[in-house]
Amino acid sequence: MITLVISAYNEAENIAETIAELRTVLGTLNIASYEIIVVDDHSTDNTFAIVEAFADTAVKCIYLSKRMGSHTAERVGLRYAQGDAVICMSADGQDGPESIELLLAKCREGYNLVWALRKNRDEGLAQRFCAYVFYKVLFFLTRTSNVDIDLSKADFYLLDRKVVDAVNRCTELNTSLFGLLVWCGFKQGAIEYVRGRRRSGRSKWSFSSKVDLALNWIVAFSGIPLRLTAYVGSLVSLAGFIYAIYIVYVALSGHPVEGWASLMVVVLILGGMNLMVLGIVGHYLWANIEETRSRPLYFIEKRTFGDE
Repeated sequence: MITLVISAYNEAENIAETIAELRTVLGTLNIASYEIIVVDDHSTDNTFAIVEAFADTAVKCIYLSKRMGSHTAERVGLRYAQGDAVICMSADGQDGPESIELLLAKCREGYNLVWALRKNRDEGLAQRFCAYVFYKVLFFLTRTSNVDIDLSKADFYLLDRKVVDAVNRCTELNTSLFGLLVWCGFKQGAIEYVRGRRRSGRSKWSFSSKVDLALNWIVAFSGIPLRLTAYVGSLVSLAGFIYAIYIVYVALSGHPVEGWASLMVVVLILGGMNLMVLGIVGHYLWANIEETRSRPLYFIEKRTFGDE
């Protein structure tokens, strides 16, 4: 059995066509045993009603009680997925359903996790370069060496049952699903595909969403920023000690250091560094407080299958 998990937020204009296309592709591949789980991330349009109207037991929809983000929505889908292989993709039709055959073929070669990497990126050169550098820095900070795949091109993926069960055992709230998949290990491979154009509407991935995702990824899988603050603090202390010796020396030589500006520069630099360090420590502290509360990852407001 194959499960397709689709995270959706205000995708009323796209979701019906995406589901219809997926059913056609699955039929072409002679896959009779499948389920399509749409996780509605608290849409304000009628996305849930459109999925519900399919009146097909193989097409299911879960409506979350509040907006949680696409990665959390996909984790919800993984919790309910029953398939031996699970493919997570978007609702806008850009993640070409024709790539399903390639993903399944790669999985049959023995790969537990298969990433779909886009051959083309619609963004400009600067944005592509920033994405590439971002993931390189991220992998350095999280010391990721077990996966040699350019995740700046990754959009959707296939997981076998082992990986799904492993992810479902991870209950932390503040994390990145991509980071979690990389951290889990297993045998990972990739296929390439040509990313299509969005049928309608605009992407819900804002710049602030990407920043939040990056921070959660770093905090969840790396302690390097905390160690860096200790190193920077030590260097600044050393520089301050050397500067103090210099001031004493020039004072004894009859040329005392004068100037309000130089004093304020030092105070402002040290004050800014202190605030930066407090911000980093505070982010880690807040993430740990969130985890110790042991709150559920999500709440379901309604769904089209099973008991509410």
